[in-house]
Amino acid sequence: MDQDARQSTTSRPAALALVAAVLGMSLTDAEADQMSKPETNKTDLSQVRAEVRAYMDALQVSGKPYGCYQDPRDKSPALYPACDVAITRTIMGEDLKETLTPSQRQEWIAHINSFARPDGSYGPPRKHHSYEHANGMVVGALGVLGGRQKRPVSFYDGFDTPEKVGPWLEKIDWRRQWGGSHLFWGGIHCFSMSRRCTDAWRNAAFAWLDANLDPKTGWWRKGVAPAGPLEPLGGGAHIWPIYQHQHRRFPYPQQVIDSILALQKPNGSWLGFGNYMDLDALYGLAYMSSLAPRHRRDDILAAATKYGRGFVKGWPAYLARKPDLHGLLGAVGSFGLLHQLLPETYTDTVRWTDIFSDARLYQTHSVEMVE
Repeated sequence: MDQDARQSTTSRPAALALVAAVLGMSLTDAEADQMSKPETNKTDLSQVRAEVRAYMDALQVSGKPYGCYQDPRDKSPALYPACDVAITRTIMGEDLKETLTPSQRQEWIAHINSFARPDGSYGPPRKHHSYEHANGMVVGALGVLGGRQKRPVSFYDGFDTPEKVGPWLEKIDWRRQWGGSHLFWGGIHCFSMSRRCTDAWRNAAFAWLDANLDPKTGWWRKGVAPAGPLEPLGGGAHIWPIYQHQHRRFPYPQQVIDSILALQKPNGSWLGFGNYMDLDALYGLAYMSSLAPRHRRDDILAAATKYGRGFVKGWPAYLARKPDLHGLLGAVGSFGLLHQLLPETYTDTVRWTDIFSDARLYQTHSVEMVE
């Protein structure tokens, strides 16, 4: 590895080493602008991995089962930190089935399943999230740990036939679809990977989704004005994975690329460096460019480059603000997408992924408990 690859901005002062923060908040524009310029044009993601891993390890609860984590502002361990860490380690290139002992995996699985409710859902969910979203997190974590859910998920029953799926989708608040689409991600999408799911169901779901796309923008939902300009981006990111993992062609990749690029702010972010909306934008650009590789390729790379410079400059301050582990998962996913879009700039000896494109996080067929 050359000297430039070793000297990334992320290696600066024990600032980073501090990984003293449980990431969940985004860096403000003012804080990002105040950071010094990167020392090189490359970022060594192996150093980011080490910092993040040290940070997460420090949040493991002493005297509790392996996999029991606690956010710094919480008084007790919760469901999300246990899932966040399993998924974060996975998207940073680790295979937990290989690196953990059988007893470590079983303790972690049992800890996650201790949050199972009688109806098969898991909770309580994270604030401002839903039982469907919590289900998506559990499916992801148990899949990479090699575990199974404790009980059948009963809320799938609300949309588990071709006749039910359309009316269920109609009930989502498409004006505020960033949050509303969480129901889709942990519900519809996870069910689409279930052994219970049929081709007829998938055809009905995709027929509704395709019919409700706006052909001018690529956004959902046609005919419904969003509550804000970023709502369709936050919503789309939770729905595009069903196309990706079911190998269905998304109809309007060029329009989505145009729409995402038009939303980028002058400083390179979409909402705030390290925010989930920025992760959503990077995922959209990566996935849609795989479907339309010749469409505005230079503009996509320029957008990713601009975002990455601001994100890396602000990384030490981001860590120092002590966001929670779910926020950390989003930030790590942004690094993963920069690694995918700009592999010569964001380097590592392992392949980084993200929470949307990694098929290992959607193994419903393996983790589900079927009666």
